[in-house]
Amino acid sequence: MAATKDEPIKVYILGQEYIVRSEEGEDYVQKVASYVNEQIETIIETTKTVTTFKVAILAAMRIADEYFKEMEKNKRLVDFVENRSKSLLKKIERQV
Repeated sequence: MAATKDEPIKVYILGQEYIVRSEEGEDYVQKVASYVNEQIETIIETTKTVTTFKVAILAAMRIADEYFKEMEKNKRLVDFVENRSKSLLKKIERQV
């Protein structure tokens, strides 16, 4: 039975159990934990870093990098849509 929102959810990251509460529900929390594990595994496979702390920091940096790049892409898309909308609105207003 899946946990409902705000119920404790067990996740495993780097072999450690964590109890997490989230309004997002178990599927989402498990998805996030899985993504974090993937990032950690990538760091472990591609570096000679062996300490858990350093691996976690490098994984956090990698995830933050992805986040900021996606935020920038989102901002460019929003700017494009806003500019295009304004341009189309002006054309419509000229025709009316």
